[in-house]
Amino acid sequence: MADRFEYETWDHGRLQVNRQFAGVLQASALTTFEALFNWPQGEVVREVGGRRTTRIVLNYDDREQSFFVKRHARPKLSDRLRPLIHLSWPVLGARNEWNAILSFHAAGIPTMTPAVLGESQGRSLIMTLDLRSERSLLDWFEAAWHAESGAGPRAATIPPARRELISRVAQIARRMHESGLHHQDFYLNHLLCCGDAVEPAIHVIDLGRVRQRAKVSRRWIAKDLAQLDFSARGLSCREKLMFLRLYLGRPFRSQDRWLVRWIALKSGHIASHTAKYGL
Repeated sequence: MADRFEYETWDHGRLQVNRQFAGVLQASALTTFEALFNWPQGEVVREVGGRRTTRIVLNYDDREQSFFVKRHARPKLSDRLRPLIHLSWPVLGARNEWNAILSFHAAGIPTMTPAVLGESQGRSLIMTLDLRSERSLLDWFEAAWHAESGAGPRAATIPPARRELISRVAQIARRMHESGLHHQDFYLNHLLCCGDAVEPAIHVIDLGRVRQRAKVSRRWIAKDLAQLDFSARGLSCREKLMFLRLYLGRPFRSQDRWLVRWIALKSGHIASHTAKYGL
């Protein structure tokens, strides 16, 4: 639960720090926003526009701890206007992802562990504990599909390990939507496999565009599930229907046809957009 985290406020309110990581930050003199925002060490793993994500390793108490730091530069005017043109409210800075992480923990959905939120003069950052996994659920399924491609006709039954993973993802999606949360980038590569290689634990990552509402509308449910459907296009129709039944938590009803149609339609749009722009 989110309330298991205790926080400290540093640097005149510019940093909100998970007390669990206070010692390692102090040992590296990362006690101010400027020190953390301008920390020169680490490996840049992604850079898009004014957002840069870096993996850093800090030493404390004779051991190493690794983190991801996502830094947001001051948003440009175009960053504010572009979403409005598309009739969407802009999501800027690190706070939205920080709040989303706490909401996911409160809902009991496995995700990243929050370490630091920093905000100063339009810039912001979020620091999370490294989950120590570079394998997404997309990687897991693609490896399974590759193995099956040389093994003759697909088995009549769904392998137990895959059935278990499909069930877990369905539970995550249902709990997320029941909690008023929708991801907006709910692809398999944003579901990280941690721990056991055969039946890994699944953690939802990249929560920067997550929104929370009193109730998630059909539109946003269909969008999340269509993104999942598109990235899981190697699954059989039977497996996809199993996922949807588990997501609903009951047998299919005639009124569920809208959801199947919306998912298929939106998944097709994603495929067309991906092919058009070579993504």
